[in-house]
Amino acid sequence: MMNRLFKIFAFLALASFLVAVSFLSFDYLVTQDAFPGKTYISNVNISFLSKEQALEKINKGALSSLFSPLITLEADNALYSFAPEDLGITALYQRSVEQAFNATHQGKYFNDLISRLTKKGRFVSPLAIDIDLAELERVITALAPKIASVSREARVNFLEKTGEYSIEAEDFGRKLKIKESVTAINEALLRGEKNIKLVIDYTYPRITAEDLRENPPVYLLATYTTYYGKHDFPNRIHNIKLVASWIDGKLLMPGDRFSVANALGKVTKERGFKEAYVIMKGELIPLLGGGSCQIATTLYNAVSLADLKVLQRHNHSFYFNIYPLGRDATVFAPHLDFKFENDTQQPILIKASATKWRLSFSVYGTPSGKSVAFSSAKVFGKNNGEGKDRPMSLKKVIAGDLPFRTEVTRTVSGQDGEIIKEEKIISYYKLYGDKDNVPIRRPSSERSDLSIL
Repeated sequence: MMNRLFKIFAFLALASFLVAVSFLSFDYLVTQDAFPGKTYISNVNISFLSKEQALEKINKGALSSLFSPLITLEADNALYSFAPEDLGITALYQRSVEQAFNATHQGKYFNDLISRLTKKGRFVSPLAIDIDLAELERVITALAPKIASVSREARVNFLEKTGEYSIEAEDFGRKLKIKESVTAINEALLRGEKNIKLVIDYTYPRITAEDLRENPPVYLLATYTTYYGKHDFPNRIHNIKLVASWIDGKLLMPGDRFSVANALGKVTKERGFKEAYVIMKGELIPLLGGGSCQIATTLYNAVSLADLKVLQRHNHSFYFNIYPLGRDATVFAPHLDFKFENDTQQPILIKASATKWRLSFSVYGTPSGKSVAFSSAKVFGKNNGEGKDRPMSLKKVIAGDLPFRTEVTRTVSGQDGEIIKEEKIISYYKLYGDKDNVPIRRPSSERSDLSIL
């Protein structure tokens, strides 16, 4: 019985040995000059083919089927797809066959066999490609304008009548880095990648939605309104409305400074300005941009009532009664300006409203509990021959065409009524602007559409 079992086991062992030897012999003979089974170049099966046969077979395949139908380039959430040929990609068929053969024939048969037996599934060798970098750069350069964007700060959309508001999120500025993107695409394609991120240079916005949500500037801190005078004609009102529209919705973060001269920018016809009278060298002359002083005066009073830090303020040479006495502000870039700073710890929102009758500025922010009050203006003048100013009535200095100065006290109080600070606002005036003693330089031809400041 034992002898019989031994013979059976011996027979089976011999049979297995012969089968193994036959398999190895067949495999050895077949794979010396051909690809082993389960070998692919890209998606083309080249198992048991010679290099010549494999080359002939893959030559029949289109680049889009062998490499990829589309190459996708990603810029943030935007995707741009291209056929491989459009990016300057060409297939290197001979090199593809050679690198696949070298990968499966590393010189020692048994090492190659063990490598194949231990690997699960098929062996895939990538398609070798060449990339025309000049063509690739041309495509990426053409793509750059589609990706480019300007940084946009977050802003508050605020309805003053209802108090409703929404915060519009910021957006990054984007600029495609062409050379860096070409390099990144080239390297990724050679690794066989089909979805590639472009290299973007970002510009980050200064004001973010998170900044505004923490302390939304939607609580009224102060508002101030001035009215136009009887001398106002369409040109001046047009200029006021124009500049007010540019300032409306202005956000100032803590430490930000605002300049009316900067808000005006270049005063040109191309930007929409019209001629109206302005004060220059002691007389009224027609110039583009007349009316900007009413912007400065109205904003100055609103800002002062909101207790923001005034950095620069100049009164007019002449006093005009459409402005609060001793609390006017003039601007004539680059020499004269009205500037202020958001010296609070929260965002500030400036809202403007200009109609055909009046101009208003409102300052919104986070309530501080403070209150601000102006005293009445004290007037000081001197008669001819007097060396020292003395208190006078406005009526008297006007009647006598006297230069005069004013003093206004601005008082800031806390919630409990305790005075936090006081400051004197001093202004100097040469003449009263609504009298006929003010020198006016008439244009070469009289024009009824010109108006004063």
